[in-house]
Amino acid sequence: MRIDINRIEKEEDIKLLSELNWDGFVFYQYDDEFDKERYNHVKEIAKNYDLKIYCGVKIRSCENLKELKNKVKKYRNNCHIILVEGGVLKVNRATVEMHEVDVLSTPERGRKDSGIDHTLARLASLHRVALEINFKNLLNKEGYERARTLLFFRNNLKLAKKFKVPVVISTDAETKYEIKNSNDLRAFLNTLIDFEYTKEILTTTYKICSFREHLMKDNVIRWGVEILED
Repeated sequence: MRIDINRIEKEEDIKLLSELNWDGFVFYQYDDEFDKERYNHVKEIAKNYDLKIYCGVKIRSCENLKELKNKVKKYRNNCHIILVEGGVLKVNRATVEMHEVDVLSTPERGRKDSGIDHTLARLASLHRVALEINFKNLLNKEGYERARTLLFFRNNLKLAKKFKVPVVISTDAETKYEIKNSNDLRAFLNTLIDFEYTKEILTTTYKICSFREHLMKDNVIRWGVEILED
């Protein structure tokens, strides 16, 4: 299943998403605005268009690592997917060391490099923290900055494939004008990597959400340990 990660909540935007070959989406909010009722409202709209919907929270870049860990702990059982806004090197490192985090978002943000090296890629693989290819982050750049962002994407994809790090791609859309057809994102990825790896990336968000959804069940203690009824 192809699951986008975005912030769309208007019905006309959600309807468009269903028309553009998406099977569902993660509706995320920032940690300083998180409201479960807001998610529930979007969920009810999505049901009308047969879209799977998951709850997400993105933690803004936080250089106080103790505070970052506390925020991850706070939201872990309240949503399906936790993203941490990257860019600061020590935040990138702390994030890929936490198995409670699902996605390191925009590791290249504000940097002159991709934000990921061999060491961080190994840690991300060990703790199963996915790296994000944020399409909106690319579209918001022009000229040299856009070319450099593409180079960063290629670098991170190369490391992710080498060290078997999960990768997700998102439109990060907030309006209908930023929503992209899933086939367009597939074509974009095909310019950076091979076709088979593209297929894998397009299903990763769904796999993460399904895994977390399973762990949130009342009878599940942890992965592999469940309480069974007589």
